[in-house]
Amino acid sequence: MLFRRIVLCALLVGALAGLLVSAVQHWQAIPLIAAAEEFEGGAEPSAAVAHDHAQAPGEAHVHDDEAWAPRDGAERHLWTALANVLTAIGFGLLLIPAITVWEAVRGRPLASARSGLLWGAAGWACVFAVPALGLPAEIPGSAAAALAARQAWWLLAAACTAIALGLLAFGRGPLRALALAVVALPFALGAPHPDIGPFAAYGDEVARQLEALAARFAVATAIATAVQWLALGALSGWAVARWVRPVVAARGGAPARFARAQS
Repeated sequence: MLFRRIVLCALLVGALAGLLVSAVQHWQAIPLIAAAEEFEGGAEPSAAVAHDHAQAPGEAHVHDDEAWAPRDGAERHLWTALANVLTAIGFGLLLIPAITVWEAVRGRPLASARSGLLWGAAGWACVFAVPALGLPAEIPGSAAAALAARQAWWLLAAACTAIALGLLAFGRGPLRALALAVVALPFALGAPHPDIGPFAAYGDEVARQLEALAARFAVATAIATAVQWLALGALSGWAVARWVRPVVAARGGAPARFARAQS
């Protein structure tokens, strides 16, 4: 019963947050991606660097004309929204159990839309904000390091941020002081980047336009992901308070004062 309730809540929360962030992206990020794609085919073959993340830095990017991609317009927006909803559901399946356990361990009703905002902000910091300091969001056509190296660094940065936030929230004394060292570890190791500039394959004028688009895209993705995570957090906190907490109390998974809060 509890597992089913958590899954259903994650489906609802993920659908709402995914649709919300899709609307934000429709007005902010997607037009910038489309603008950058207009320049993507103009890179000089001799200097082109892979935007295909699976290739090594400096390796030429070869487009596969047979590869499927959604058509511009409604089809592209539909698949983007579907991807956003599925991603948000996955995050909801992590966030809702975490809030549930936190509330049960503390033994009193803490979950709410307001406290959920803090969880959402923490998720945004772990998944986007801190990793983006080393690996900013990229627009089409930009040079990138190999996918495996970037994934490994991103995972390290996200994990270190989560550990650091956990130390700040639940640690005491020296443990809290350790949080700064933990979050700095990925940056001490260094994020992977190609040996040349992200737009070195283009002429000066095109490179300047792409740099301007990249700066706007970084802001747009920061706003979109913040909206997604804050919505996820607030909705998850509300869902736990509304639908999960009564099940936990009924199963005897909370102290008496916690259960009495349901009446």
